[in-house]
Amino acid sequence: YTDFSQPVTMEPGADLMLLHPDGSEELLVDGGNGSVTDPVVSFDGEWVYYSYLYDLRNRNQWSPPKAGADIFKIHLKTRRIVRLTNQRFSPNTGAADWSSDYRENTKDKTYYNYGVFNMGPHPLPGGRVVFTSNRDGFRPAKGYPSIALQLFTMDDSDVNIDDTALPPNLEKIGHMNIAGALHPVVLKDGRIMYSTLESQGIRGTILWGVWTINPDGTNWAPLVSAFDPGGAPNGFHFQTQLSDGSIVVEEYYNQNN
Repeated sequence: YTDFSQPVTMEPGADLMLLHPDGSEELLVDGGNGSVTDPVVSFDGEWVYYSYLYDLRNRNQWSPPKAGADIFKIHLKTRRIVRLTNQRFSPNTGAADWSSDYRENTKDKTYYNYGVFNMGPHPLPGGRVVFTSNRDGFRPAKGYPSIALQLFTMDDSDVNIDDTALPPNLEKIGHMNIAGALHPVVLKDGRIMYSTLESQGIRGTILWGVWTINPDGTNWAPLVSAFDPGGAPNGFHFQTQLSDGSIVVEEYYNQNN
């Protein structure tokens, strides 16, 4: 499974499966040479959102998949699949002398040797979707992890996105996620909860806490600190909320704690 040390890499072949009440299983999406990850059910139960990593053969955490990943949703009754994101980079064009498509290895030009990773979709009230992406091309200050995912929101859609278009009403809300954000989840009060490397500051490279932010990018604040008074530092990950308002979060393996 993707984790915070390799947030865009896993073994190939993970399928999207439907488990029926009688215990039988049904294949919804074949992972093939790629893998399905980050599935989440829509509020009305009609759709499942997921991220698909296109080709994971011979990839590892320091050699991200060149084909990237996109967000899809599948309609459970009809099995119709809609692609919500594409492989369009959107870096700061004034920050470097870029190659023509930002990915072509051109002499004396800046380029990316990996794809756009659109990950961790989660529906929001009002027909929006929050997700993480490296589409703006940020690189972690300390080189860990290899890909810096930032928080974005976009309109939901029932139409496949064009290869060159921007997702409808795309907005980056995680301007401070310059080192990484993972697995956003909407809370009952409307805030977005997510795992983030931002609490590291300059103190370390693996301190992941859980933070919250409003869907419009305001009120960025910690919920669970990655720091504790002793022992190895913490990595909090895979968070969710129960119906009674309680938060469930995994304290992830980190320096053998």
